[in-house]
Amino acid sequence: MIVLNFKAYREACGNKAIKLAKIAEVVSKKYGVKIFVSPQFLDIPSVIKNVKIPVLAQHVDDVEEGRFTGSISLNSLKEYGVYGSLINHSERKLPIQKIERVIKIARKYNFKIFALASSIKEAKKIAKMSPYSLSYEPPELIASGKAVSKYRAKSLEEFVKVVKEINPNIVKMCGAGITNEEDVKAALDIGVDGVLIASAFVFSENKKRFLEKIARVFVKHGTKL
Repeated sequence: MIVLNFKAYREACGNKAIKLAKIAEVVSKKYGVKIFVSPQFLDIPSVIKNVKIPVLAQHVDDVEEGRFTGSISLNSLKEYGVYGSLINHSERKLPIQKIERVIKIARKYNFKIFALASSIKEAKKIAKMSPYSLSYEPPELIASGKAVSKYRAKSLEEFVKVVKEINPNIVKMCGAGITNEEDVKAALDIGVDGVLIASAFVFSENKKRFLEKIARVFVKHGTKL
């Protein structure tokens, strides 16, 4: 499982977002690896119209519908066919109570929550809420080129162990600093089911070739969901 976060990069918005999503779709079909794309909110409808791979929101609020001006409601995302949402990214942190409410609301609608944790302590709390997926992503490594699977390997091992003990059904992922196939292999060897990648994909010179290299690691590793 690969999650491609487009963040708010200029190079990944508008028609460029559609182009990136189409590359992900081609690679996903070619290698049989599940790839999710997470574009900016204004790009979600057009991306969904142009590709058939799952699309994730970058955030969702703990509301369903109603008088919540400025909120991103779960129902509005469902209306557009959004598969699920990232929550609690280090660039959009949430109080633990809001994370719990989001997960509870999402469960009612079979809306998949891809939660993120900045620390093992936070991961333990969120794992007890049973999100669909939980990622370990130390904020100091984001866009650093220093992969979590190498520079925080011991912590990642602990994360995998902790989540398995609390709820083995949670899809375990990691992000921060993942820049090449060696970083991905190291993560899969530790025991995660997938990775989150952002700038390394968006800014790669040959995006299709970059993503194919990552996908081949999953095929060779035999990771299946």
